[in-house]
Amino acid sequence: MSKGFDEVFTAVSGADDLLDHYQFTHDPFAPRTPGFRFFTPKRKSVLAELHHLARYGDQVMAVTGPQGSGKTLLRQALVASSNKDSIQCVVLSAREMPAESALLAGLCQAVSAEQRDVASLLRKAQQSEAVGIQLYLVIDDAECLESSAVSMLSEIAEAGPAAPRVFLFADSEAEAALSLVRKSDDAPAVHMIALQPLDVAETRDYMAQRLEGAGQGIELLDDAQVEWVHQRSGGWPGGINQAARQALLAAMQEAPVAMRRAGGNPFPVKALAALVLIAAGIGVAWYMGDQPQEPERTVLQLPAPVVEAQSQAPVSAPLPGDGTTSGAQNASSAAASEEDAVPTLVDAQAPSAPDPAPVQTEAPALDAEPDPAPALTAPAPAPAPAPAPAPAPAPEPAAKKAETEPREVAPPAAPAAARPASGYHDASWYRQRPGSEYVVQLLGSRSEAAAKAFIARHAEVSDLGYFETTHQGEPWYVVTQGAYASRQAAQAGVAKLPPALRDSKPWPRGMADIQSALR
Repeated sequence: MSKGFDEVFTAVSGADDLLDHYQFTHDPFAPRTPGFRFFTPKRKSVLAELHHLARYGDQVMAVTGPQGSGKTLLRQALVASSNKDSIQCVVLSAREMPAESALLAGLCQAVSAEQRDVASLLRKAQQSEAVGIQLYLVIDDAECLESSAVSMLSEIAEAGPAAPRVFLFADSEAEAALSLVRKSDDAPAVHMIALQPLDVAETRDYMAQRLEGAGQGIELLDDAQVEWVHQRSGGWPGGINQAARQALLAAMQEAPVAMRRAGGNPFPVKALAALVLIAAGIGVAWYMGDQPQEPERTVLQLPAPVVEAQSQAPVSAPLPGDGTTSGAQNASSAAASEEDAVPTLVDAQAPSAPDPAPVQTEAPALDAEPDPAPALTAPAPAPAPAPAPAPAPAPEPAAKKAETEPREVAPPAAPAAARPASGYHDASWYRQRPGSEYVVQLLGSRSEAAAKAFIARHAEVSDLGYFETTHQGEPWYVVTQGAYASRQAAQAGVAKLPPALRDSKPWPRGMADIQSALR
């Protein structure tokens, strides 16, 4: 009991993961898939036998098989393949009306008989036969029928040429009880048809049709997985559905990409946020690290030269002094207005003249040695400062270089950002490729950043690309590799991928399918 619960829970909980990972349009191995019809030669022969016996026989026809053997699908095929102009099918479930009286009432009500008895039902069948319509009574879940109900159906079936034809679909355990029902001449009243399981090739074809109906192909399962599914299911379609879903879930959980997406979702988001904050902090620190230079460039410390300058000779002295101390930082400000700097110093001398006291306090320090005094008078020729402005223009090229250097450094940032784009294919590449080609699909994600990060992690793999499509109404980003002339070549390309990518179960996908899915 717990095993069955685990299988159901696994099927329910893994359905969304299967749809996302394999990009199915629907669950390919759901028990009831609208529009799905699969008939092997064995099943087609059973269907043909049922139609033949209904035309020429008077026995009750019983199709038996274990749960999940395809009885319901065969019942649907029987009704669908019947000519609507000449056959009226009445389908009931014995699970809802197992008793003789309840079943008879249900049949009479379905054919609009006057009363709820066998005579009224047969009379209605004769009326239909008169206008060219044969009545088929199809009973599903016939293992639930009581023995008296089966005997009643046998009597109805042998009531003459106009009698309704009776079809039973029951589990295998009902075979013993059905074989005991006899006709009036003691002949067997029920013709038994036991369904046979599918072989390995039929199992593969069955799964291929299921996968193709969901938008993929049998390439998702290798030969070993197909063999495992066949052994696990015994070849019965219901068991194949469960085993195939388990195989796909197991392959998805073993894939490294799937594990990262399923188990590592919360951590990478936090880690990414932390990296963004760290990068922002580094950028701010780098930017602010250059900012302290701005105050040093604006504060020229002009008061010190003003105090020391007593004549035109000292005027030239602080200029080289400032140039050596502040360096390139003051070169740009000094070169910005060379002529304005000189009047500033000259004006500064005017207020310094009425304050001789500070000048005299510094003068004894200079007069401590008798030799420097003539040195002070030596610069008395004012022409000496004249050449000083001449070297001053030299910082202008330096300042221009300083201004141009950031402009030269900035442009390379654009190609650097564009370089990743040139390392993979975009949507235009897929549109230009021939529709007969194939690619190897590696990843599907709702995040474009995740797709680009995946490509960056596997930069050593050639011919990577990604495109945008939609999945369940939301953007979906698919990463692919290569461009191959055929599906076989794409499968060979899978074998050449790195082990980490091979473990994620990549699969070939047609270029025409991609072009029709491009957003």
